[in-house]
Amino acid sequence: MFILFLLAPFWGMNDAMDEILIQGLEIWCQVGVPDDEIAVPQKLLVDVTLVAPALFESLGDEISATIDYAEVCLRLEAFAKESPRRLIETLASDMVHLLLTEFGARSVTVQIRKFILEKTEYVGVRCCRKNVKFDI
Repeated sequence: MFILFLLAPFWGMNDAMDEILIQGLEIWCQVGVPDDEIAVPQKLLVDVTLVAPALFESLGDEISATIDYAEVCLRLEAFAKESPRRLIETLASDMVHLLLTEFGARSVTVQIRKFILEKTEYVGVRCCRKNVKFDI
């Protein structure tokens, strides 16, 4: 049992993963619970972490072998503007689903910050999901 305890920090070393990070993507869209809030687009800041489908050393320095973060930014911005949403929770969940299905990431985390309440820097949500097609 003592040997297992000593080896525990090394378990999962074959679970290597590389991440693509997008921090502070500014998106203007309609989101809010009261009708007067949702009527006017407001600024959100979106942070995205994508676990790449392949390790970086296997990419061969080819953009086609990875997730194009510029395309991710354009797609998220367009997607957020497609339809108003009441909750940033809904928007975060919808964005995660879109990134898993359209960009093939192993897993995705989306954090959204909204600047709506006085006396707060921001309010926010974080949604994390794994792509089931990578589960073995």
